[in-house]
Amino acid sequence: MTYEFRDALAAQIELQKNAYKKDITKLDPEERAEFIRWNVLALEDELHEALAETGWKPWATSRHLNREAYKGELVDALHFFMNLMALADISADELLAGYQVKREKNAKRQEDGYDGVSEKCPFCKRALDDDAVNCGWTKDIEDDEFFWCDAIEGEVDPKTGEPVYP
Repeated sequence: MTYEFRDALAAQIELQKNAYKKDITKLDPEERAEFIRWNVLALEDELHEALAETGWKPWATSRHLNREAYKGELVDALHFFMNLMALADISADELLAGYQVKREKNAKRQEDGYDGVSEKCPFCKRALDDDAVNCGWTKDIEDDEFFWCDAIEGEVDPKTGEPVYP
């Protein structure tokens, strides 16, 4: 029997409910923010632990990989990652579909010579071609062009990256 990603996600949700007595679908906004914070921090910590199982340091000569320990840290990280998915009700299929779209976008960026700077909002630094980003050039009612940054919900000077207040 193959254990699918959707099965692992469902099992993680059950673990939260049964072992930790936490129904993450019923958190108030403050509890949700705290749950996100500690899961992101725990995920980051597990990734650092995975890194420690490799010879990644450019100033050292070792290029070792303690494969089993490394895999164990990634499994630990997956628990926290799935908690974050479950909190936002993101299904395994939805995540993998999003990955496929993003992978194709990243491949296209590389083909086009992506530099990681010029195609980003000058204020919030998010990529302008990401679907969730609503930053970019627009026109006002007098047909004057200006740059809008969704993160600050306002106009931005594209040369300085500073907000423009009326």
